[in-house]
Amino acid sequence: MENIPFKQIVDKFGTPLYVYHGEHIEKQYGKLKNAFENIDSRIHYAMKANENIEILKIIKNLGGGIDAVSANEVDRALGVGFKPEDIVFTPSCASVNEIVYALDKKVNVHIGAIEYFPLLGNKLKGKKVGLRINPGVSIGGNQKIATSHSDSKFGIPVIFLEKVKEYQKEFGFVVNSLHVHAGSNISNVEDLKNSIDNFFKYTTIFTDLEYLDVGSGLKIKYKEDDKEIDLKSYAAHIKSKLEEYKLDLKIKIEPGKFLVGNSGYLVTTVNIIKQGYKKTFAGLNSGFNHLIRPMYYEAYHEIVNISNPGGKLKKYDIVGQLCEEDTFAYDRMLNELRIGDIVIIKSAGAYAASMAMDYNLRAKPKEIQFKNGKLYLM
Repeated sequence: MENIPFKQIVDKFGTPLYVYHGEHIEKQYGKLKNAFENIDSRIHYAMKANENIEILKIIKNLGGGIDAVSANEVDRALGVGFKPEDIVFTPSCASVNEIVYALDKKVNVHIGAIEYFPLLGNKLKGKKVGLRINPGVSIGGNQKIATSHSDSKFGIPVIFLEKVKEYQKEFGFVVNSLHVHAGSNISNVEDLKNSIDNFFKYTTIFTDLEYLDVGSGLKIKYKEDDKEIDLKSYAAHIKSKLEEYKLDLKIKIEPGKFLVGNSGYLVTTVNIIKQGYKKTFAGLNSGFNHLIRPMYYEAYHEIVNISNPGGKLKKYDIVGQLCEEDTFAYDRMLNELRIGDIVIIKSAGAYAASMAMDYNLRAKPKEIQFKNGKLYLM
């Protein structure tokens, strides 16, 4: 696990903890940047994945931008030192006031519903805005993280794009970008390519485009034998579509989980080993208030007992301490667990701390960064 001194960290800070490997984030950023080196492109980190200021500083130092989805995220990014032009703001069903706020801050605003245009009215005069579009095409996978199908709340249905042009004439704004995001954790590069093929069809509708935002959805490895997306093949396909449509436009990419997901670990301690009628439960001093993905998305996270790595394999349901059905994993084979053992849940860098809560008045864990051989309380 990337040579992180977990036992030293636990001795110093206790558990539960989020621990992040800063150099992993840098490695993932470099991998994506290298894949897109033949395209005029920029990486905008989807900070909803993990909005910790120290992670934002890593992204800024690497030369990246930010994808924000709330006014508070915009403010945090600006506070860290990102310039307005470094930020794209793509809210979902936000208030009109929030969109006006972002326009006033001069960040790049992506509108996701045509109903905003008459509400914004003359506030749009002379402004450049982007459109988040919804092509109404499903690419499969978990529908809770699929965002471009016909039943999704996200984006402007493409059947309304001609209406946008009418609003342009009425209110005097310019559409300078199009944005699509098919979903999260997409495992098949051909699905991404098909999404791009569909996306580019709509670039012919607007004549003042400056960039295209292709979102992200890039899969990370949750299991050792998981396959990652062929980034170079994906980038080459986008380049071919730019050439096919004779477009000289910048490409923006919005990775979140891809950059930070596998940088993070939720470090916990076993509270109790409990025998049920048929199952053995290992109760941790954590819960879905610290990592909601297994319960909400039925997501798989690898779990490791670092206190007893040579112990006999036994089957457990790994559960939390909340007064709810609160399960991290069912029927998981792990080295024998004992009270007090340190248990690490992997791939907890994204949508863990950022979705954490104080349910049952159980506090959120501290966040620790391990970078260049040093520990930092974040």
